[in-house]
Amino acid sequence: MRFGQKAHRDIRLDEFLAALILVLCFTGTLQAQTTMTALSRAEAAYRGMQTLQADFSQTLDNPMMGGSVGSRGTLYLEPPSQFAMRFTDPAGDRIVSDGTWLWLHLPSSVPNQVIRQPIPTRGAASPNLLAQFVDRPLEHYMASYIGSETVAGDIVDVLRLIPRRTDDPFTEAQVAIARTTGLVRRLMVVEPAGQRRTIVFDRIQVDIEIPDAELEFVVPAGTRVVVP
Repeated sequence: MRFGQKAHRDIRLDEFLAALILVLCFTGTLQAQTTMTALSRAEAAYRGMQTLQADFSQTLDNPMMGGSVGSRGTLYLEPPSQFAMRFTDPAGDRIVSDGTWLWLHLPSSVPNQVIRQPIPTRGAASPNLLAQFVDRPLEHYMASYIGSETVAGDIVDVLRLIPRRTDDPFTEAQVAIARTTGLVRRLMVVEPAGQRRTIVFDRIQVDIEIPDAELEFVVPAGTRVVVP
């Protein structure tokens, strides 16, 4: 009798394990499909846009400093090489890629100085801020699904991207992609030194006319231009 009971328990355990494996396989397949669908949606949205304008709020968490710093402003993008982040807090700070040079003017921390340098193709100050994550992403990253949530009123799929190359300016990224539009509503990147940068985009508008002045940089009078 005891032998029969043990054999019966063994059979039930085997059935449970088989069912669990089936569920895990199905879940993994479903998450992989959701990941691919979200990335395809984001790539199509990016490739289909002529311009983008959005309000942004940015948080920098620095483990070495033991604190975080917040900022906000308006982002302008005209792919492939024109880009601007104009800050309202701290007021007057701005990062501008005018198609020829990248300008960094941060009077809140370094008054009377502007840095001019070649336009980077990757990184947080690149005009490819969004493109580097959604334009052919699987060539550059290994992608996995984290889950769904709501960001700025949109239901989004959140994906983790791990760079395939060791010289990438980020060690990890997370992108929150809107299910309805394919637009990136939140971007989080971890930089090699451990700093975590999170940007939330709101009031996104695509294919609108952006005034030329927003994507140009005029050196303020009395400001020294530094070329690294």
